[in-house]
Amino acid sequence: MTQCDVIVYLVDDDESILHSQLALLTAAGISAETFSSAEAFMNSLTPHSAGCVVTDLKLSGMSGLDLQRKLVASNSTLPLIVVSGHANVSTTVEIMKNGAITLLQKPYAANKFLDAVRRGLDQFVENRERTTEINSIQERLASLLEGEMDVLELMIAGQPNKVISTELEISMRTVDRRRSIVHEKMQVASAPELARLVTLVEAGPIN
Repeated sequence: MTQCDVIVYLVDDDESILHSQLALLTAAGISAETFSSAEAFMNSLTPHSAGCVVTDLKLSGMSGLDLQRKLVASNSTLPLIVVSGHANVSTTVEIMKNGAITLLQKPYAANKFLDAVRRGLDQFVENRERTTEINSIQERLASLLEGEMDVLELMIAGQPNKVISTELEISMRTVDRRRSIVHEKMQVASAPELARLVTLVEAGPIN
């Protein structure tokens, strides 16, 4: 997935602001959709929605902060950019702690707006690719039998075959065979590569 495959979802109850933001993104070759309320955007959201969200903090009905809370609660992977002319310190802190890309203070320069959007799209693409890789690794791990998983755990701990043989009370021949199977199923050629995959799964998607 590239930035060409994603959309910027613009949420604002001021039509002139939406028009201005849309014009900036269109001129930069970035696809966008506009929504006059947070409710309208949430109603359009699907598991396949891809891109990032730009929302004003103060909206009629659900606020930008409420929108962020709902996105967090729904485990949405869409990065969020908040725009405001009057955010207080506590609101700003919550917005950033909840994982927003940035909070843009009005009036903001066009280049800062575009830079924030590009960072949001980059983060979405990177996270989607990372999630795809993690899912693939988890499928490979699930294909390992119990004895193969036991060997894998000792392999990534850096234990040599002799120690693995003693620890698991199996022959060296069996260790060799299971190591070979682990390499084949996990599609790696070395223990460091294997450790990287396991670490990636443990770390999970980017927040």
